[in-house]
Amino acid sequence: MSSPSSGLKYLTLHPFVRAAVQDKIKGTIVGSALGDCIGLYTEFLPKSEARRAYPDGKFQLIDPPTEFRNDGHRTVRTSNKLQKAWTDDTDHALLIILSYLHHDGKELSPQDIAKHLRIWVEQGLRCLDRPPCGLGKTVGTVVYNKDYLSNPAQIAYDCWVKSNRNIAPNGSLMRTHPLGVICLAATLPETFRTATNYSIITHADPRCIVACCTVTGLVRGILRGEVLHEGNVDGIIEEAFEWVDEWVRKGRSDVGCNTEDDELHQQGALLDRNEYSKHAKVSSFEELELDDSQKMGYVYKAFGAAILALRLGMRQAPYYGYEHDAQLPRSTVFENIITRLTYAGGDADTNACVAGALLGSWLGYHCLPPQWRDGMQHVDWMVEKCRALGQIVGVEEDVSAVDCGQLPRYIYKGSEDPDTAIDGGKGLMSAEELKERDKEFMHQYLLRSAQATEREKKTLEAAEGKKKTLLGGMLSSLRG
Repeated sequence: MSSPSSGLKYLTLHPFVRAAVQDKIKGTIVGSALGDCIGLYTEFLPKSEARRAYPDGKFQLIDPPTEFRNDGHRTVRTSNKLQKAWTDDTDHALLIILSYLHHDGKELSPQDIAKHLRIWVEQGLRCLDRPPCGLGKTVGTVVYNKDYLSNPAQIAYDCWVKSNRNIAPNGSLMRTHPLGVICLAATLPETFRTATNYSIITHADPRCIVACCTVTGLVRGILRGEVLHEGNVDGIIEEAFEWVDEWVRKGRSDVGCNTEDDELHQQGALLDRNEYSKHAKVSSFEELELDDSQKMGYVYKAFGAAILALRLGMRQAPYYGYEHDAQLPRSTVFENIITRLTYAGGDADTNACVAGALLGSWLGYHCLPPQWRDGMQHVDWMVEKCRALGQIVGVEEDVSAVDCGQLPRYIYKGSEDPDTAIDGGKGLMSAEELKERDKEFMHQYLLRSAQATEREKKTLEAAEGKKKTLLGGMLSSLRG
Protein backbone atom coordinates (compact mmCIF):
# COMPACT_ATOMS: atom_id res chain seq x y z
CA MET A 1 0.00 0.00 0.00
CA SER A 2 1.15 3.54 -0.69
CA SER A 3 3.02 5.52 1.94
CA PRO A 4 0.49 7.30 4.20
CA SER A 5 2.46 10.53 4.21
CA SER A 6 2.56 10.73 0.40
CA GLY A 7 -1.13 9.90 0.11
CA LEU A 8 -2.31 12.54 2.58
CA LYS A 9 -0.64 15.68 1.23
CA TYR A 10 -4.07 17.03 0.30
CA LEU A 11 -4.79 17.57 4.01
CA THR A 12 -2.41 20.55 3.98
CA LEU A 13 -4.11 22.34 1.07
CA HIS A 14 -6.43 24.40 3.27
CA PRO A 15 -6.72 25.07 7.02
CA PHE A 16 -10.25 23.64 7.08
CA VAL A 17 -9.44 20.35 5.37
CA ARG A 18 -8.29 18.29 8.36
CA ALA A 19 -11.28 19.28 10.49
CA ALA A 20 -13.69 18.66 7.62
CA VAL A 21 -12.24 15.22 6.86
CA GLN A 22 -12.37 14.23 10.53
CA ASP A 23 -16.01 15.33 10.61
CA LYS A 24 -16.70 13.22 7.52
CA ILE A 25 -15.01 10.20 9.08
CA LYS A 26 -17.40 10.49 12.02
CA GLY A 27 -20.23 11.08 9.56
CA THR A 28 -19.38 7.86 7.70
CA ILE A 29 -19.27 5.58 10.73
CA VAL A 30 -22.01 7.18 12.84
CA GLY A 31 -24.19 7.85 9.78
CA SER A 32 -24.06 4.19 8.86
CA ALA A 33 -24.97 3.14 12.40
CA LEU A 34 -27.91 5.57 12.43
CA GLY A 35 -29.18 4.17 9.14
CA ASP A 36 -28.92 0.72 10.69
CA CYS A 37 -30.89 1.82 13.78
CA ILE A 38 -33.67 3.51 11.82
CA GLY A 39 -33.87 0.84 9.13
CA LEU A 40 -34.54 -1.78 11.80
CA TYR A 41 -37.98 -0.26 12.32
CA THR A 42 -39.17 -1.67 8.98
CA GLU A 43 -36.70 -4.49 8.31
CA PHE A 44 -38.38 -7.37 6.43
CA LEU A 45 -41.70 -5.49 6.12
CA PRO A 46 -43.47 -4.73 2.83
CA LYS A 47 -43.67 -0.98 2.27
CA SER A 48 -47.45 -1.03 2.72
CA GLU A 49 -47.06 -2.49 6.21
CA ALA A 50 -44.23 -0.09 7.01
CA ARG A 51 -46.59 2.82 6.44
CA ARG A 52 -49.33 1.20 8.49
CA ALA A 53 -46.98 0.38 11.37
CA TYR A 54 -45.48 3.88 11.55
CA PRO A 55 -48.12 6.32 10.28
CA ASP A 56 -46.36 9.44 11.62
CA GLY A 57 -43.88 9.40 8.75
CA LYS A 58 -40.88 10.01 11.01
CA PHE A 59 -38.69 8.33 13.62
CA GLN A 60 -36.96 9.42 16.79
CA LEU A 61 -34.22 7.88 18.94
CA ILE A 62 -34.04 10.49 21.69
CA ASP A 63 -36.48 9.90 24.57
CA PRO A 64 -39.23 8.98 24.10
CA PRO A 65 -38.04 6.92 21.12
CA THR A 66 -40.40 5.72 18.41
CA GLU A 67 -41.83 2.40 19.56
CA PHE A 68 -41.15 -0.69 17.48
CA ARG A 69 -43.93 -2.55 15.74
CA ASN A 70 -44.84 -5.44 18.05
CA ASP A 71 -43.50 -8.54 16.34
CA GLY A 72 -40.98 -11.25 17.08
CA HIS A 73 -38.22 -9.62 15.06
CA ARG A 74 -38.33 -6.23 16.77
CA THR A 75 -39.62 -7.04 20.27
CA VAL A 76 -36.46 -9.02 20.91
CA ARG A 77 -34.53 -5.74 20.57
CA THR A 78 -36.39 -3.73 23.20
CA SER A 79 -34.07 -4.79 26.04
CA ASN A 80 -31.84 -2.13 27.57
CA LYS A 81 -28.80 -3.42 25.68
CA LEU A 82 -30.46 -3.37 22.26
CA GLN A 83 -32.96 -0.52 22.41
CA LYS A 84 -32.04 2.49 20.28
CA ALA A 85 -29.07 0.48 19.06
CA TRP A 86 -27.68 -0.80 15.78
CA THR A 87 -27.75 -4.40 14.52
CA ASP A 88 -25.23 -6.97 13.31
CA ASP A 89 -24.50 -4.77 10.28
CA THR A 90 -22.71 -2.16 12.39
CA ASP A 91 -21.21 -4.74 14.73
CA HIS A 92 -19.39 -6.30 11.78
CA ALA A 93 -18.18 -2.90 10.53
CA LEU A 94 -16.87 -2.20 14.02
CA LEU A 95 -14.93 -5.48 13.98
CA ILE A 96 -12.90 -4.08 11.07
CA ILE A 97 -12.28 -0.79 12.88
CA LEU A 98 -11.36 -2.45 16.18
CA SER A 99 -8.99 -4.89 14.49
CA TYR A 100 -7.24 -2.06 12.65
CA LEU A 101 -6.96 0.01 15.82
CA HIS A 102 -5.66 -2.98 17.80
CA HIS A 103 -2.77 -3.29 15.36
CA ASP A 104 -2.09 0.46 15.62
CA GLY A 105 -2.79 0.83 11.91
CA LYS A 106 0.23 -1.28 10.99
CA GLU A 107 -1.70 -4.29 9.74
CA LEU A 108 -4.80 -4.86 7.61
CA SER A 109 -5.79 -8.45 8.20
CA PRO A 110 -8.89 -10.11 6.73
CA GLN A 111 -7.77 -13.25 8.56
CA ASP A 112 -8.07 -11.36 11.84
CA ILE A 113 -11.61 -10.29 10.91
CA ALA A 114 -12.42 -13.93 10.22
CA LYS A 115 -11.33 -14.72 13.79
CA HIS A 116 -13.47 -11.85 15.10
CA LEU A 117 -16.48 -13.10 13.14
CA ARG A 118 -16.03 -16.62 14.50
CA ILE A 119 -16.17 -15.23 18.04
CA TRP A 120 -19.00 -12.79 17.23
CA VAL A 121 -21.42 -15.46 16.01
CA GLU A 122 -21.31 -16.99 19.48
CA GLN A 123 -20.31 -14.20 21.85
CA GLY A 124 -21.45 -10.99 20.15
CA LEU A 125 -19.56 -7.70 20.45
CA ARG A 126 -17.81 -8.25 23.76
CA CYS A 127 -16.45 -4.73 24.31
CA LEU A 128 -20.03 -3.39 24.49
CA ASP A 129 -21.53 -6.60 25.88
CA ARG A 130 -23.88 -6.90 22.88
CA PRO A 131 -25.32 -10.33 22.02
CA PRO A 132 -25.12 -11.54 18.40
CA CYS A 133 -28.50 -10.56 16.96
CA GLY A 134 -29.24 -10.73 13.23
CA LEU A 135 -26.82 -13.36 11.92
CA GLY A 136 -27.25 -13.71 8.15
CA LYS A 137 -27.58 -17.13 6.53
CA THR A 138 -24.47 -16.82 4.35
CA VAL A 139 -22.23 -15.54 7.14
CA GLY A 140 -23.53 -18.27 9.46
CA THR A 141 -23.00 -21.04 6.91
CA VAL A 142 -19.47 -19.92 6.12
CA VAL A 143 -18.23 -18.92 9.55
CA TYR A 144 -19.61 -21.98 11.36
CA ASN A 145 -17.75 -24.29 8.96
CA LYS A 146 -15.28 -26.30 11.03
CA ASP A 147 -12.42 -25.46 8.63
CA TYR A 148 -13.27 -21.77 8.28
CA LEU A 149 -10.26 -20.28 10.05
CA SER A 150 -7.80 -22.41 8.10
CA ASN A 151 -8.71 -20.58 4.86
CA PRO A 152 -11.74 -18.26 5.09
CA ALA A 153 -11.68 -17.27 1.41
CA GLN A 154 -11.61 -20.88 0.27
CA ILE A 155 -14.50 -21.91 2.53
CA ALA A 156 -16.55 -18.92 1.35
CA TYR A 157 -15.78 -19.75 -2.28
CA ASP A 158 -16.71 -23.42 -1.83
CA CYS A 159 -20.03 -22.47 -0.21
CA TRP A 160 -20.75 -20.13 -3.13
CA VAL A 161 -19.98 -22.86 -5.67
CA LYS A 162 -22.29 -25.28 -3.83
CA SER A 163 -25.08 -22.73 -4.24
CA ASN A 164 -24.57 -22.93 -8.04
CA ARG A 165 -23.06 -19.44 -7.82
CA ASN A 166 -26.48 -17.96 -7.16
CA ILE A 167 -26.15 -16.41 -3.72
CA ALA A 168 -25.14 -12.75 -3.70
CA PRO A 169 -26.46 -11.33 -0.41
CA ASN A 170 -25.51 -8.03 1.21
CA GLY A 171 -23.63 -9.33 4.26
CA SER A 172 -20.16 -8.18 3.20
CA LEU A 173 -21.32 -4.86 1.75
CA MET A 174 -22.78 -3.82 5.10
CA ARG A 175 -19.41 -4.01 6.85
CA THR A 176 -16.79 -2.70 4.41
CA HIS A 177 -17.39 1.09 4.45
CA PRO A 178 -14.77 1.69 7.20
CA LEU A 179 -12.17 0.52 4.68
CA GLY A 180 -12.80 3.74 2.76
CA VAL A 181 -11.44 5.58 5.80
CA ILE A 182 -8.62 3.13 6.40
CA CYS A 183 -7.55 3.33 2.73
CA LEU A 184 -7.51 7.12 2.72
CA ALA A 185 -3.81 7.27 1.77
CA ALA A 186 -4.00 4.30 -0.63
CA THR A 187 -4.46 4.41 -4.38
CA LEU A 188 -7.86 3.49 -5.80
CA PRO A 189 -6.68 0.08 -7.13
CA GLU A 190 -5.16 -0.67 -3.71
CA THR A 191 -8.48 0.27 -2.14
CA PHE A 192 -10.34 -2.10 -4.46
CA ARG A 193 -7.96 -4.90 -3.57
CA THR A 194 -8.45 -4.31 0.15
CA ALA A 195 -12.24 -4.25 -0.19
CA THR A 196 -12.07 -7.47 -2.20
CA ASN A 197 -9.96 -9.20 0.43
CA TYR A 198 -12.45 -8.25 3.14
CA SER A 199 -15.48 -9.38 1.15
CA ILE A 200 -14.26 -12.78 0.07
CA ILE A 201 -13.80 -14.10 3.61
CA THR A 202 -17.59 -14.63 3.62
CA HIS A 203 -18.99 -13.51 0.24
CA ALA A 204 -17.28 -14.81 -2.90
CA ASP A 205 -19.79 -13.75 -5.55
CA PRO A 206 -18.31 -11.03 -7.82
CA ARG A 207 -21.49 -8.96 -7.38
CA CYS A 208 -20.81 -8.76 -3.64
CA ILE A 209 -17.19 -7.90 -4.33
CA VAL A 210 -17.84 -5.13 -6.85
CA ALA A 211 -20.47 -3.58 -4.57
CA CYS A 212 -17.94 -3.52 -1.71
CA CYS A 213 -15.27 -2.03 -3.98
CA THR A 214 -17.58 0.70 -5.26
CA VAL A 215 -18.88 1.82 -1.86
CA THR A 216 -15.41 1.67 -0.28
CA GLY A 217 -13.96 3.62 -3.21
CA LEU A 218 -16.69 6.26 -2.92
CA VAL A 219 -16.10 6.78 0.80
CA ARG A 220 -12.37 7.16 0.15
CA GLY A 221 -12.99 9.51 -2.77
CA ILE A 222 -15.39 11.72 -0.83
CA LEU A 223 -12.99 12.03 2.10
CA ARG A 224 -10.16 12.91 -0.28
CA GLY A 225 -12.20 15.56 -2.08
CA GLU A 226 -12.01 13.59 -5.33
CA VAL A 227 -15.72 12.73 -5.48
CA LEU A 228 -17.51 16.08 -5.67
CA HIS A 229 -20.45 15.43 -8.00
CA GLU A 230 -22.38 12.65 -9.69
CA GLY A 231 -19.96 12.47 -12.59
CA ASN A 232 -17.25 11.44 -10.13
CA VAL A 233 -19.64 8.85 -8.65
CA ASP A 234 -20.17 7.35 -12.10
CA GLY A 235 -16.40 7.27 -12.58
CA ILE A 236 -15.86 5.19 -9.43
CA ILE A 237 -18.74 2.90 -10.41
CA GLU A 238 -17.06 2.22 -13.75
CA GLU A 239 -13.53 1.82 -12.36
CA ALA A 240 -14.71 -0.65 -9.73
CA PHE A 241 -16.45 -2.77 -12.35
CA GLU A 242 -13.38 -2.82 -14.60
CA TRP A 243 -11.06 -3.74 -11.71
CA VAL A 244 -13.21 -6.56 -10.32
CA ASP A 245 -14.03 -7.93 -13.77
CA GLU A 246 -10.32 -8.18 -14.57
CA TRP A 247 -9.56 -9.73 -11.17
CA VAL A 248 -12.20 -12.41 -11.67
CA ARG A 249 -11.00 -13.18 -15.20
CA LYS A 250 -7.48 -13.66 -13.86
CA GLY A 251 -8.82 -16.48 -11.69
CA ARG A 252 -8.71 -14.94 -8.20
CA SER A 253 -5.19 -16.33 -8.05
CA ASP A 254 -3.78 -13.77 -5.62
CA VAL A 255 -5.92 -14.62 -2.57
CA GLY A 256 -4.90 -18.17 -1.80
CA CYS A 257 -8.16 -19.58 -3.11
CA ASN A 258 -8.25 -22.57 -5.46
CA THR A 259 -10.97 -22.12 -8.07
CA GLU A 260 -12.47 -24.74 -10.35
CA ASP A 261 -10.63 -25.34 -13.62
CA ASP A 262 -13.61 -24.28 -15.73
CA GLU A 263 -14.61 -21.43 -13.39
CA LEU A 264 -14.92 -18.73 -16.05
CA HIS A 265 -17.27 -20.88 -18.11
CA GLN A 266 -19.74 -21.37 -15.25
CA GLN A 267 -23.02 -19.48 -15.07
CA GLY A 268 -22.69 -16.63 -12.56
CA ALA A 269 -18.91 -16.61 -12.44
CA LEU A 270 -18.55 -13.33 -14.35
CA LEU A 271 -20.07 -9.94 -13.78
CA ASP A 272 -23.00 -8.76 -15.89
CA ARG A 273 -22.43 -5.11 -16.76
CA ASN A 274 -26.09 -4.46 -17.57
CA GLU A 275 -27.29 -5.84 -14.25
CA TYR A 276 -24.70 -3.78 -12.38
CA SER A 277 -25.41 -0.57 -14.27
CA LYS A 278 -29.17 -0.97 -13.99
CA HIS A 279 -28.98 -0.92 -10.19
CA ALA A 280 -26.36 1.83 -10.08
CA LYS A 281 -28.46 4.22 -12.14
CA VAL A 282 -31.99 3.94 -10.74
CA SER A 283 -33.93 7.17 -10.30
CA SER A 284 -36.15 6.08 -7.40
CA PHE A 285 -36.16 3.58 -4.55
CA GLU A 286 -39.37 2.15 -6.01
CA GLU A 287 -37.46 0.95 -9.09
CA LEU A 288 -35.39 -1.33 -6.88
CA GLU A 289 -38.45 -3.14 -5.46
CA LEU A 290 -36.68 -3.28 -2.12
CA ASP A 291 -39.52 -5.12 -0.37
CA ASP A 292 -39.55 -8.06 -2.80
CA SER A 293 -39.85 -10.94 -0.32
CA GLN A 294 -37.79 -13.29 -2.48
CA LYS A 295 -34.92 -10.92 -3.31
CA MET A 296 -34.76 -8.29 -0.57
CA GLY A 297 -31.32 -9.43 0.59
CA TYR A 298 -29.78 -9.23 -2.90
CA VAL A 299 -26.60 -7.18 -2.70
CA TYR A 300 -27.43 -4.99 -5.71
CA LYS A 301 -30.60 -3.79 -3.97
CA ALA A 302 -28.64 -2.39 -1.02
CA PHE A 303 -25.95 -1.18 -3.41
CA GLY A 304 -28.42 0.57 -5.70
CA ALA A 305 -30.26 2.15 -2.77
CA ALA A 306 -26.99 3.50 -1.35
CA ILE A 307 -25.85 4.96 -4.68
CA LEU A 308 -29.23 6.63 -5.19
CA ALA A 309 -29.16 7.99 -1.63
CA LEU A 310 -25.77 9.56 -2.32
CA ARG A 311 -27.00 11.06 -5.59
CA LEU A 312 -30.01 12.56 -3.82
CA GLY A 313 -27.74 13.93 -1.10
CA MET A 314 -25.49 15.54 -3.68
CA ARG A 315 -28.44 17.16 -5.42
CA GLN A 316 -29.94 18.50 -2.20
CA ALA A 317 -26.64 19.51 -0.62
CA PRO A 318 -24.06 20.16 -3.37
CA TYR A 319 -20.39 20.67 -2.61
CA TYR A 320 -19.27 24.28 -2.14
CA GLY A 321 -15.85 23.81 -0.56
CA TYR A 322 -14.62 22.76 2.85
CA GLU A 323 -14.73 26.26 4.31
CA HIS A 324 -18.48 26.57 3.65
CA ASP A 325 -19.69 23.12 4.67
CA ALA A 326 -20.38 23.89 8.32
CA GLN A 327 -22.66 26.82 7.48
CA LEU A 328 -24.97 25.04 5.04
CA PRO A 329 -28.52 24.18 6.26
CA ARG A 330 -28.26 20.45 5.60
CA SER A 331 -29.54 18.94 8.84
CA THR A 332 -32.73 17.53 7.28
CA VAL A 333 -31.14 16.00 4.17
CA PHE A 334 -29.85 12.86 5.89
CA GLU A 335 -33.06 12.37 7.83
CA ASN A 336 -35.36 12.79 4.85
CA ILE A 337 -33.47 10.41 2.55
CA ILE A 338 -32.95 7.68 5.15
CA THR A 339 -36.59 7.95 6.24
CA ARG A 340 -37.77 7.52 2.63
CA LEU A 341 -35.52 4.52 2.25
CA THR A 342 -36.73 3.03 5.54
CA TYR A 343 -40.36 3.29 4.45
CA ALA A 344 -39.48 1.31 1.30
CA GLY A 345 -39.22 -1.75 3.57
CA GLY A 346 -37.35 -4.93 2.70
CA ASP A 347 -33.90 -5.42 4.21
CA ALA A 348 -34.19 -1.85 5.41
CA ASP A 349 -31.52 -1.85 8.11
CA THR A 350 -28.81 -2.97 5.68
CA ASN A 351 -30.07 -0.71 2.91
CA ALA A 352 -30.04 2.29 5.24
CA CYS A 353 -26.75 1.22 6.84
CA VAL A 354 -24.87 1.36 3.53
CA ALA A 355 -26.75 4.46 2.39
CA GLY A 356 -26.02 6.10 5.75
CA ALA A 357 -22.30 5.52 5.27
CA LEU A 358 -22.26 7.29 1.90
CA LEU A 359 -24.59 10.09 2.97
CA GLY A 360 -22.70 10.52 6.23
CA SER A 361 -19.37 10.78 4.44
CA TRP A 362 -20.85 13.37 2.09
CA LEU A 363 -22.65 15.50 4.69
CA GLY A 364 -20.46 14.99 7.74
CA TYR A 365 -21.24 14.29 11.38
CA HIS A 366 -22.49 17.82 12.07
CA CYS A 367 -25.32 17.30 9.57
CA LEU A 368 -26.65 14.10 11.12
CA PRO A 369 -30.13 14.61 12.65
CA PRO A 370 -29.72 15.27 16.39
CA GLN A 371 -32.98 13.51 17.27
CA TRP A 372 -31.36 10.34 15.96
CA ARG A 373 -27.69 10.93 16.68
CA ASP A 374 -28.08 12.06 20.28
CA GLY A 375 -30.39 9.18 21.16
CA MET A 376 -28.41 6.29 19.69
CA GLN A 377 -26.92 3.99 22.27
CA HIS A 378 -23.10 4.10 22.55
CA VAL A 379 -22.80 7.16 20.28
CA ASP A 380 -20.12 8.79 22.47
CA TRP A 381 -18.12 5.57 22.47
CA MET A 382 -18.38 5.39 18.68
CA VAL A 383 -17.31 9.01 18.24
CA GLU A 384 -14.21 8.34 20.35
CA LYS A 385 -13.33 5.36 18.17
CA CYS A 386 -13.79 7.56 15.08
CA ARG A 387 -11.40 10.10 16.52
CA ALA A 388 -8.89 7.32 17.23
CA LEU A 389 -9.29 6.05 13.68
CA GLY A 390 -8.70 9.54 12.32
CA GLN A 391 -5.50 9.79 14.31
CA ILE A 392 -4.26 6.36 13.23
CA VAL A 393 -4.87 7.02 9.51
CA GLY A 394 -3.11 10.39 9.79
CA VAL A 395 -5.98 12.87 9.53
CA GLU A 396 -5.63 14.21 13.04
CA GLU A 397 -2.08 15.44 13.38
CA ASP A 398 0.02 13.10 15.48
CA VAL A 399 1.92 15.52 17.70
CA SER A 400 3.21 14.86 21.18
CA ALA A 401 5.14 18.08 21.65
CA VAL A 402 3.69 21.15 23.32
CA ASP A 403 1.57 22.98 20.74
CA CYS A 404 1.17 26.75 21.06
CA GLY A 405 1.79 26.64 24.78
CA GLN A 406 -0.90 23.99 25.37
CA LEU A 407 -0.51 20.55 26.91
CA PRO A 408 0.58 17.68 24.61
CA ARG A 409 -2.26 16.11 22.66
CA TYR A 410 -3.46 12.67 23.63
CA ILE A 411 -1.85 10.02 21.44
CA TYR A 412 -4.10 7.01 20.99
CA LYS A 413 -2.58 3.52 21.17
CA GLY A 414 -5.06 0.94 19.96
CA SER A 415 -2.92 -1.94 21.14
CA GLU A 416 -3.39 -0.61 24.69
CA ASP A 417 -7.15 -0.07 24.34
CA PRO A 418 -8.96 -3.10 25.85
CA ASP A 419 -11.99 -2.45 23.63
CA THR A 420 -9.96 -3.47 20.58
CA ALA A 421 -8.95 -6.86 21.95
CA ILE A 422 -10.68 -9.84 20.39
CA ASP A 423 -12.49 -10.45 23.69
CA GLY A 424 -13.27 -6.76 24.18
CA GLY A 425 -11.03 -6.69 27.24
CA LYS A 426 -13.68 -8.62 29.17
CA GLY A 427 -12.70 -12.20 28.46
CA LEU A 428 -14.81 -14.67 26.52
CA MET A 429 -17.98 -15.99 28.10
CA SER A 430 -18.05 -19.59 29.25
CA ALA A 431 -20.61 -22.09 27.98
CA GLU A 432 -22.55 -21.68 31.22
CA GLU A 433 -22.48 -17.89 30.98
CA LEU A 434 -23.71 -18.05 27.39
CA LYS A 435 -26.52 -20.36 28.46
CA GLU A 436 -27.56 -17.95 31.22
CA ARG A 437 -27.39 -14.99 28.83
CA ASP A 438 -29.64 -16.71 26.33
CA LYS A 439 -32.06 -17.74 29.07
CA GLU A 440 -32.32 -14.15 30.34
CA PHE A 441 -32.60 -12.88 26.79
CA MET A 442 -35.60 -15.13 26.14
CA HIS A 443 -37.18 -14.12 29.46
CA GLN A 444 -36.88 -10.44 28.57
CA TYR A 445 -38.26 -11.11 25.10
CA LEU A 446 -41.37 -12.84 26.42
CA LEU A 447 -41.88 -10.16 29.07
CA ARG A 448 -41.59 -7.26 26.64
CA SER A 449 -43.73 -9.02 24.06
CA ALA A 450 -46.51 -9.40 26.63
CA GLN A 451 -46.13 -5.74 27.66
CA ALA A 452 -46.30 -4.57 24.05
CA THR A 453 -49.39 -6.70 23.40
CA GLU A 454 -51.08 -5.22 26.47
CA ARG A 455 -50.29 -1.69 25.32
CA GLU A 456 -51.72 -2.42 21.88
CA LYS A 457 -54.87 -3.85 23.49
CA LYS A 458 -55.39 -0.72 25.59
CA THR A 459 -54.77 1.53 22.59
CA LEU A 460 -57.37 -0.35 20.54
CA GLU A 461 -59.86 -0.28 23.43
CA ALA A 462 -59.35 3.45 23.84
CA ALA A 463 -59.83 4.03 20.12
CA GLU A 464 -62.95 1.88 20.11
CA GLY A 465 -64.33 3.74 23.12
CA LYS A 466 -63.70 7.08 21.45
CA LYS A 467 -65.41 5.83 18.30
CA LYS A 468 -68.49 4.69 20.26
CA THR A 469 -68.66 8.01 22.12
CA LEU A 470 -68.46 9.93 18.85
CA LEU A 471 -71.13 7.72 17.26
CA GLY A 472 -73.39 8.11 20.30
CA GLY A 473 -73.07 11.87 20.12
CA MET A 474 -74.00 11.87 16.44
CA LEU A 475 -77.08 9.70 17.08
CA SER A 476 -78.19 11.97 19.94
CA SER A 477 -77.93 15.05 17.75
CA LEU A 478 -79.96 13.33 15.03
CA ARG A 479 -82.73 12.41 17.51
CA GLY A 480 -82.75 15.97 18.81
